Amino acid sequence: MRRPPLRAASSWGPPPWLWLTLVLFLTQLPTLIGHALGVGTGLGQFGEAGLGRFVTAVLSLVQLLPLFFLLAAVLALLAPRARCHVVERRYGLLAPDDPLMAPPAPAPGNPGEPAEPHFSAAMSAFADEHAPGTRLRLSTQDGLSARVYPGSWRTTRIGVFAPLVHLWQTDVEAARAVLLHELGHLRQGEQHVTGLGSPFTALVRVWPYVLAGFVVLPVTLLFATGNATARLTLAEVVLVLASVPKVLLLVVAALWSAELGADRFAARTAGADTVVRALHRLEKGDHGGLARLYHPPVRMRIRCVSRAETTGVQLLLTLLWPLTLLAQLLLTTLGAVPAYALLGASSDRAVRQVLALAHESLTAQPAWWATLAVALVWPLVTGGRPARRDPSATARSTKAYAAAVLFPAVLLFVGLLPLVSRPPGGAFADDPAGPTAPAARAPSGDGAGAGAGAGAEGGAGGGATTTACPSRAAPRDPARPPGLLRFTPGKPSSSGGSEPDRPPGRRTFRTLDVTSAAPLSGTRTQAQEVGDRLRGARWTLHDDGTLTADLAELPVLRTTSVDATTRLLTGERTERTDVSATTTWMEARLVAGAGRTARLDLIRAATRDMRVVVDCREFTSTSSTAQRLSLSLGG
Repeated sequence: MRRPPLRAASSWGPPPWLWLTLVLFLTQLPTLIGHALGVGTGLGQFGEAGLGRFVTAVLSLVQLLPLFFLLAAVLALLAPRARCHVVERRYGLLAPDDPLMAPPAPAPGNPGEPAEPHFSAAMSAFADEHAPGTRLRLSTQDGLSARVYPGSWRTTRIGVFAPLVHLWQTDVEAARAVLLHELGHLRQGEQHVTGLGSPFTALVRVWPYVLAGFVVLPVTLLFATGNATARLTLAEVVLVLASVPKVLLLVVAALWSAELGADRFAARTAGADTVVRALHRLEKGDHGGLARLYHPPVRMRIRCVSRAETTGVQLLLTLLWPLTLLAQLLLTTLGAVPAYALLGASSDRAVRQVLALAHESLTAQPAWWATLAVALVWPLVTGGRPARRDPSATARSTKAYAAAVLFPAVLLFVGLLPLVSRPPGGAFADDPAGPTAPAARAPSGDGAGAGAGAGAEGGAGGGATTTACPSRAAPRDPARPPGLLRFTPGKPSSSGGSEPDRPPGRRTFRTLDVTSAAPLSGTRTQAQEVGDRLRGARWTLHDDGTLTADLAELPVLRTTSVDATTRLLTGERTERTDVSATTTWMEARLVAGAGRTARLDLIRAATRDMRVVVDCREFTSTSSTAQRLSLSLGG
């Protein structure tokens, strides 16, 4: 739809960073989904207890959440009528001629005196004058003044709320400035991306709650319960915490740029003083709480409107989004350094590796190239006829756009220079004392450092390689922890041993009580958890001398020796997933008591080897625990 008045009144404005943000998200969608799913299926497996696995799964969900908002933004873009329907039901927006919104019948008066038009008719006429085809919808709700949203692909609607109606009746010029601000979004079709029902706005609005509920609380619980022992889990925590502001930064910068551009359009049409007065009048009701995230601070907006024609404000409008893109790169760098350190890399090699990655990302990712392209093309699109009549305005605009072009151009030039190189062998090559030192280990991840044996307190180590992309094969079965106690040496007997006094048929028991549970390695809490799982378990001593339980995690125990009152047994069990192998070893001593009672002494050890390949980097981890327990059994 042609809108000549908007084109004539707004010859200059910031580039369409909001649309560029959406396009960049779309181009990176496959990579983001693959990375998030890889984290979810990989790092989500870590954690000695179920709590660690739960926290990493929640963190993976946090990484996926922005993708849902992106998909919602695409659906809203493709289905503007559906968005219009949802928005109008949500906010109670009705047409001005609706019976609930229709003006009351005019009171009898002087027949020769013309009746003053109703505010809705005056507003509609004003909007149609500046943007033909724009339609108003009215609502009695408070909290907002006016918001733009699409009616269809070719039509636009503006939702008018009670505060703006009150402002129209008290200061009509300020109210017109508010409408002009909303009409200013139409210059670049921003009503399809922002405004009422915008998923981008919703993302900014809910993200602080996501941070509190899905990141801060689970991580706090992880540390409070003493389960934050896996380095890979901690590295994932660091990366997610660093990604929270990264997600918000570009979206907030794009929304702020659009809002400041709409303010500038309103100021050029209605006057800066009128816009400032409108901002002051609506500040309390329209920009409180989380609205401060997706609307710039009022003081900032007033300053930009008052000095709209200065070089500094034009530079801010033009460079706000590129500067935020640079801040995002810096946050990525700062978050990766502690993550590498938690994975076992030395500080020097971690810094070099991260700087090399940041240096390469300048040219490998499309964001900076797209920024440069938009900055180059945008002056040709906008034209700038008023600026040509004003030499000083022409000079200011030239400086702003020159900065917009030079800023990404210089950064891309720096990215193409061989200033930083990756350390030889990756970040972990010179760290043989670290948790895994993958460059010197087999891909199976059998070795895990000195702390991963029977004496390790439930800990885990991790490492990564950055050489050729390794395969995704799971690790081999873990080795038996050295020094694991045995009740007796020897191998299980195939016949079950000599049992002259064994009654015919099998015998069954159930756990009456766990009389003791002590850690041999790991924590006392872990030993108590194992004991809790054994409470109420049912045991069966079979004719062939094997002892089984109704708990799937326990191995089948086979007899190694037996006398009149004591039976010694041993067994092991291995469970495998795509990324891990966990072996449980058990030594048992079954002592017959009076009647149908018995005592079962157990030595249990469990070792988990994990191997995950994420983004062509290999992460390995080993954790081991051992406990000694004594159970009272009854027939």
